[in-house]
Amino acid sequence: MYINNNFKSFYTSKIKFGQNYQTTPNGSNNTQNNDTFRQKTLYGNDFHGHLGAFRKFKTVSDRFKLENPTGDVIFSGDEWVGSGREKNIAIVKMMNMCNITAAAPGNHNMDYKGAEGLSEMLDYAKFKTLALNMQPKDNTKIASYPLKDDIDAGRLAASMVVEENGKKIGYIGLVPCDLFSRLSSQSKEGTQDIKILNLQETLTTVQKEVEKLEKQGVNIIKLVSHLGKDASVQLAQNVSGIDIINDGHSHDKLEGLVYGKNLFKSPRGEWVIITQAGKNGHSYGVLDVVYDKQGRIIQAKNEVKNLDNEPENLVVKMVEDMSLGKPQTIGIMAHEVKSKPETVLEESPLSAFLSDAYMKYSDADLVFNNMGGIRASLPAGPVTDRDIMDLMPFYNDVNVYKLSEKDIVDVLNSAVQATGKYHRTGALQVSGLRYKIGKDDRVKDIVLVKKDGTQVPLNAQNPSSDKFFKVAYNTFVAGGSEGLEALACPEKIIHKCEMNETEMLIEYIKSFNGQPIDIHEDGRIMHE
Repeated sequence: MYINNNFKSFYTSKIKFGQNYQTTPNGSNNTQNNDTFRQKTLYGNDFHGHLGAFRKFKTVSDRFKLENPTGDVIFSGDEWVGSGREKNIAIVKMMNMCNITAAAPGNHNMDYKGAEGLSEMLDYAKFKTLALNMQPKDNTKIASYPLKDDIDAGRLAASMVVEENGKKIGYIGLVPCDLFSRLSSQSKEGTQDIKILNLQETLTTVQKEVEKLEKQGVNIIKLVSHLGKDASVQLAQNVSGIDIINDGHSHDKLEGLVYGKNLFKSPRGEWVIITQAGKNGHSYGVLDVVYDKQGRIIQAKNEVKNLDNEPENLVVKMVEDMSLGKPQTIGIMAHEVKSKPETVLEESPLSAFLSDAYMKYSDADLVFNNMGGIRASLPAGPVTDRDIMDLMPFYNDVNVYKLSEKDIVDVLNSAVQATGKYHRTGALQVSGLRYKIGKDDRVKDIVLVKKDGTQVPLNAQNPSSDKFFKVAYNTFVAGGSEGLEALACPEKIIHKCEMNETEMLIEYIKSFNGQPIDIHEDGRIMHE
């Protein structure tokens, strides 16, 4: 893709987008012209702890670096997720093998004990992590800041400069401005000593960091960002000096380069490119850019490619097995069961099956769950414990709460309304309960289904504040994100379950004793 720096001639230029380039004889990305600099970037984001994706990304990374020795490799957050410590460490070790230039923390990188857990994971990292807008809450207590040792050791920084063939390239890292609203209740406990700048503060701080880098002679500057597309667009249009935003968080697949979608003009009138490669490790991207002598983008090509069909790297697989043990078969699926988008207002058989696992091991009257916790599908045939680690990577704890009939009805309605407003949450998945979503997007016909099969109607129109039930849900749901604010009530906890949700699902599948498991819709959620 060629870009003409004259905005007015953007649409009429005879220079075409999408032209392929020739590498120099030694495989370098740099063009022969001393007035230009060329670099390719391999990027990924939001792998969400999918081990198979890292086995395949290692294959891609090795091939990329062989073909592009001066290219950079960027990960834009949420590489690991959940509170499974050993799995998270295994993923950091896999990342070490992928030639990573820089990474940014995502919200899920805090799932394991918040900032304290992030610090523990970074102890294993051989790559640089960047986070300009994550700062100590109280500078007078910097000695107790949970990430201080990582800053002191150089594993964590606001920005960095890398020199390639005499050209200085600056990198600035950003965590999501809505970090705290995307944390589970258990991970929030470990983030009490940090603050995250809001979007306006982030824009101002990035501009200052850019100016600092430019004074050092850096005129190519990239953001390694987990802001999400909407916030990154605001940054691209309001901050000068940024060339590339390798983004994550909003799970967009930004293919090619389209003006107004992932290609923008900065206040200086210079091109800014935003990249994202979807979610859950199904895709990766390659960005090929040529800069002029002043560091302005003059040519670019962006490709999002399929990762699923790449071969797995056997060395990474060995590291995985050494860290986590060999996968063990735990059951057999009668047929493939696909996950559903987290925003649908209907029953998800896979999420309902997980909710039934909660019910079996929680001593609750009913269960709430969110579809976003399911991160993969289950194929037909044998299923291993490793498959469940990818399907349910969060290892969220599960607690049982004392909620009133009114609490239950209110949160069911709130989840439906939040889905339309925020395009998140979806219909709350349930066990021990059946309900219908009316044409007015209000819930009705709510029925409690007891373990003996007895059905007890709940009053959807005038629910009682004095009638109570034991309700089980995980610590992400308890974080009170969009539509689930009423479930952030630690004072109502009755007891904590012995197993986390991933362990519950593994044990539940084992309880079928090798018989084929048939997961299907049973009408527990209906939508008029």
